[in-house]
This record gives sequence, structure tokens and C-alpha cells, in this order.
Amino acid sequence: MASSTMFTLFWGGDVFAPNSLYDGVNIKEFLQEKYVNCYKHLASRIQHLEAVMGFELMNEPHPGYIGLSDFNRYDAGATLVFGDSPSALQSFALGDGLTQEIEVWIRSWPFPTRKHSTRLVNEEGVSAWIDGECIWKKHGVWDVDSKTGKPRVLNANYFKKHPKTGENVNFYKDFYLPFIRRYSEAIQSVKSDYLSFVEPIPNEPPPTWTSSDHHENIVYAPHWYDLESLFKKAFNGRITHDVQRLTRGPQHIVSATYFGISGAKKNYFGQVRNIVKNGLKNAGEKPCVIGECGIPMDINDRKAFETGDYTHHINFLDAVLSAMEKNLVNFTLWNYNPSNDNAHGDHWYGEDFSIFSPLPSKPVVSENSRMQKELSIKTSMLKDQQNTEVCAECTTTSPTSPFNLNSWEFMDQENHYDPSHHAGGRVLDAVLRPYAAKFPGIPQTMTFNLETKEFIFKFTNFPSSQPINSDFSNIVAPEVEIFIPNYHYRKSGLDIRVSDGDWRYVRSGQTLYWRVKDWSTEGLVHSLRIRVVDNTNHKIMPTSGSVNFSDVSKSTFDSNEFKHYNTSVILVLVVTLFLAMCSPTEIMFWAMGKDI
Repeated sequence: MASSTMFTLFWGGDVFAPNSLYDGVNIKEFLQEKYVNCYKHLASRIQHLEAVMGFELMNEPHPGYIGLSDFNRYDAGATLVFGDSPSALQSFALGDGLTQEIEVWIRSWPFPTRKHSTRLVNEEGVSAWIDGECIWKKHGVWDVDSKTGKPRVLNANYFKKHPKTGENVNFYKDFYLPFIRRYSEAIQSVKSDYLSFVEPIPNEPPPTWTSSDHHENIVYAPHWYDLESLFKKAFNGRITHDVQRLTRGPQHIVSATYFGISGAKKNYFGQVRNIVKNGLKNAGEKPCVIGECGIPMDINDRKAFETGDYTHHINFLDAVLSAMEKNLVNFTLWNYNPSNDNAHGDHWYGEDFSIFSPLPSKPVVSENSRMQKELSIKTSMLKDQQNTEVCAECTTTSPTSPFNLNSWEFMDQENHYDPSHHAGGRVLDAVLRPYAAKFPGIPQTMTFNLETKEFIFKFTNFPSSQPINSDFSNIVAPEVEIFIPNYHYRKSGLDIRVSDGDWRYVRSGQTLYWRVKDWSTEGLVHSLRIRVVDNTNHKIMPTSGSVNFSDVSKSTFDSNEFKHYNTSVILVLVVTLFLAMCSPTEIMFWAMGKDI
């Protein structure tokens, strides 16, 4: 009742609680003015910081009671009903000091929860209101039946229709979009290029922007988690479910069920794709970033904290991040908390998502996971740091946080197999991944196989209609920069193959530089593939290479990359080489369009 009431007052206090004033102004105006001015002041104080690109309008907003269609029951298919679950009417009554018999819901299958029992609440008759009466009773939404002593609804459409005009209300159109304008204009009045990160109501599509709404520097920033694993705090990689599809009804149980790690990756890819694709239909042509994604570290009854076996966590997070990569969507990983510990997690709402904890788990030696093998070394390093002792293989400063490292210290540590700034890291096998940081074009494919360490990246040149192609002399960096984490590749030989141009690998800088030969021809596809090769003999591996379009050969291309080059001469050369090298079975699969 408290949170729903405050959200309702914040968004629509002038409509639904016109009699509620504070300092002579309506409660909605008071709340929104203070909220917006707070962020505007913050923006003015930190506008000199180049790293600040913008502000999130509000974390996981909720409409409160706006749009409420049933005062006596919540829709369990659209809203998670769990634990003590009073209806809206019962919550009004409880807040007003009336004893109520409410439903208690528990975890279940195939749906997240089900009604288990009922119990009496607030038998002491304590009121939540300081001045004595419920704000919604004052506005004629409900009262107590004088004969039965039970609460009753007086206006069932109060939050669905405008109390004065009788017109249907729409939360997004009537309340959220106007606030987006108010907030964005405030922070952008401080600095015009500040971005405003806007997310929809969790697990719902965003509002539909019209030409009259605020579009300037708006970023569509929904959150996404595997809600089932998040709710149950469990993941074993055997079965996952598409919660989005499950909400459509029991007939979708089979199609919403996925098996194995590959199934989890397919499941997550589809969910993220739907959020991005369907969301941008409403939001319009705007940048998109998944504002939050990640995994709870305290899954499976916290067993990993005792055994040090984070295999399930690694598979879980790898599936999540693979979905982001395959969808080519920006994302922020939740979270990094230097105060995390195994007892209280992130010290916030029972959550434990941090990829860092200053108290690493107990190491094990019976498993083969790289993280498990390195835990004992990292634990020792962390203890050295906490005791302000110097690690023999680390820099002289041995800071306790990676944020205390300057660039020279960081690179010096990266040259060692177990740099101390990895100490305390959790699930780093999945967190630290290669990715294309800069490229002069439009991304088409970016994938990383955690098991084989293969990385593939493809992009196309910009269309000639885009301003960047109007004058190539203005292109500051017409080359690709790819982050190649030494965490995975430090002791590996790398087989680096590109479609065209020349490349240079700087292992100490964890960066691969790739200058393509032609970045002007519209639609041209450029491909890169990195694989790990056996280097047990410690041979000196090449750190640079080049290839022209006329140099097409097996050493620079995969067979499934040939189809991207549509000039007849190159196609003939490629197909000729391909047919000469492939078996009849491979040729059949290639003709069918299958991966070999």
C-alpha cells in the first residue's frame, strides 16, 4: 500500500489525489519538482566529468494504482504474487487499521506461485496514517460498510478513468511520457548532450513515442534477467524457461521449455531479442542498452561459497552474455560491489550479484575449471593485499582495488599469469570476454565461445547515405580495435584470420588492431576470426598480418564467410578453392546453407 500509494501520488497526484497538498501545492507537483531539481543539481555539479554521459530517469518505475482494474485481486499472470498478498482494497483497509484475512502465496510449478493459505493480519489495528485516515478513503475510493464492518469499493473505475472527466487514462501517455520530457529537459539544460536513459515498467513494452514527445538524446534502457532463476535462486543448466512466454498461458509450457546449456542460450537470446526488437517498435529509432543484466551469485543454496565450484555460475552468466552479444545489444552488467561478502551479499535487499567479493570462496582442486584452479592463488594474493604485504610477482604497490591501479601498474600486472587485480573476482571466466570496442561500420555478428575461446566478428561498411561516408578524411579511426583479454589468451597461441586488410596484435595492451582495406564500398562485409592453437612447443606466434581481397585463401577465410563477397571474380576463386578442399558431405551441407 505504501509504495503503490507513493508511486500513484508521484505520477498522478493531481488527477487522483487533488485534495492532497504540501506547502500549498499538489503532492504530485511537490514530489516531481524536488526529484527533477535534485538530478538537475547533480548534473550541474558533475558536468565537468567527461566520463558521465547521462542519467537514468528512474530505476524500474511502477505505475502504482494507475490503471488498476480489480480492487479485489491482482493478476498473477502479470504481477508476481508471493508471500502475504493483500488485494488493493485489503491494503487500504490494513493501512487504515482494520484487521484483514489475506492470501498467502508460495512458490510452485509450472507457474511461479500459487495460493497456499490465508492468515489474519494487523490484529492490533495499527494505522499507517499519521493524521488518522487513508488518503484514498478521503477521495471517495472506498469506505467501511457500516453494517458488516468490512471495506467496500465505492468507485471501481477510480484509477482506470479520470475521476473528473471520466476518460480512460493511460499511464505511459498521460503520466510517464510527460515526466520523461520534464526530467530530460532539466538535465539537458545543464549540458545539451546528456543522455536520458529510460526504461519501461519491468517486463512490459515501453511507451509509444509520438512526434510531440521528447526524443532528444533518449536511450531505451530496459532491464533483463532470467526471472525464474532470479526468483528461485537456482540454476543447474538442465532446464530453463521463457517466462515471457509462460505468462501467455499454460498452453505455452512446452514451447517455453529449453534443455541444456545450448537451450539456455537459445532461450535467453530469444527473450532479449524480443525485448529489443519489440521495444524499439514503440520507442522508435533510438539507442538501446540493457540497463541491467547479471546473475545472482547465491544460487543453488550458496554451495559454491563452500566448495569454490562456480561451474554453474560460469555457464549461467556465459549464456546471459552470449544472448547480449548475439543480439548485438549494449548492456551493463550488474554489478561491482567492493563491500560484497558471502554473508550479506551486496548489503541491499538480499541481493548478491557482485562480480567481486573481497572474501573469495574456499578453493577446490578436484574440478578442472580454470577459475577453481586459480582461486587458491587469488585468495593468497588477496590476503597479501589485506595484510599490506607485497606479492612477489606483482607491482610494488599491490593495491586492494583495481580502481587504485594506474595504467603502468595494470599492464605490469597483466604480464604475470595471475595478476593481483583479479583477486576477489567471481565468475571471471564468463565476465572477461573479447569484444569489438571500435569499428568503422555496422556490426553484423559478434560471438565468443567460452569453451573453445573462438571469437568471430563481422561488420559492414556504412551506407553511402550516412554522413560519415561523405568525407573519409574526417574518419578519425578507420580501423577496428578488439579487446583480447589476457585472462583467457595469455599463454595461448592465436590463429588470427581476417577477410581483408592488415592486423596487429599487441598482447601487452590486450588489443588487436585491424585496418580493413576498403571501408567505403557500401554494404561490404569484413570478417575476423580468432582461434586458440596448440603452442606447447612455445613457438613464436605472429603478431601481425595482412591480406588483400585478391589474396583470398583458406588461410584467411572460413567457408561460411565466402558468401559475403558478391563480386563474380572473387566468388569464382573462392568456390573453386572451397570445392577442392571439401568432402562431398561438406559440399552438400554448404549447398543447403548449413554450417559445417
